[in-house]
Amino acid sequence: MPFQSVGRRPRQRKLTDLHVETVQRAQAGDQLACRALVESMHRPVLATIHRFLGRRYAPDAEDIAQEIFLKVFRSLHRFEPERGVRFSTWVYTFVRNHCFDVLKKRTVPTAPMHAGEGERPLDPPDTHTARPDARLANDELGDKIEAALQALNEQQRMVFILREYEGLDYNSIAEVLGVSEGTVKSRLHRAKEAMRDRLAPFLRAGA
Repeated sequence: MPFQSVGRRPRQRKLTDLHVETVQRAQAGDQLACRALVESMHRPVLATIHRFLGRRYAPDAEDIAQEIFLKVFRSLHRFEPERGVRFSTWVYTFVRNHCFDVLKKRTVPTAPMHAGEGERPLDPPDTHTARPDARLANDELGDKIEAALQALNEQQRMVFILREYEGLDYNSIAEVLGVSEGTVKSRLHRAKEAMRDRLAPFLRAGA
């Protein structure tokens, strides 16, 4: 069974990168350009934080995102578009490093198989059109996918998120992680196999 059938959202289109001129204006101190940078990257940065760190960090996700953007703007003068690196790829390196630092500094228990009271799934279904039984099935599947994702090791989880959710190509992921494309493909393959194994009982049950 191809992994694409295992209940996740279809891969999103690759993020359209900002025009180099916008980045250069931000580097020159243009506040409107700085705001444009944040607005363009806020959703992917926050989504990656949520998926990588899991629901136990959800209350801190916005603060973590702000810390990442502070680091980005403190280092903005070092970004060199002429090197051919996309700005969005460059930002993901800060997301990756900061999220890894968060996990090193804090101890968090293994993510539960079911969401606690008041928690929301990372990708809530459309409650306006889904029937109650369909919403229940979607919520349960979302819980299972989250648990399977959190069970991956950190390197595999980051590769899986950047590729399957954020739609980065192998070269961009290699840039973010500082590894070869071959290593990216290997980690992604192992991550998919692990996800299949953990979700197999749920799928056999008729999900």
